[in-house]
Amino acid sequence: MVDNIRMEYNIIIQRCCKLILLHRSVFYYRAKGRSDELLRMRMNEIAAVRVRYGFWHILWRRKSFMDNHKRM
Repeated sequence: MVDNIRMEYNIIIQRCCKLILLHRSVFYYRAKGRSDELLRMRMNEIAAVRVRYGFWHILWRRKSFMDNHKRM
């Protein structure tokens, strides 16, 4: 939206952000992607070997994952 306004009216980014009530840091933010491939492979290995293990057992009891439970 900011880019469209900038092109249409030829005004600076700061002014565009103020017009649509958007903070400039939100405009400049770029997400950093992370690869989950190793994590998925490890969880699949554990699940294949320990069929009766549940998700929480793999996550909490094994302690091999240092990521947040929401990312799992």
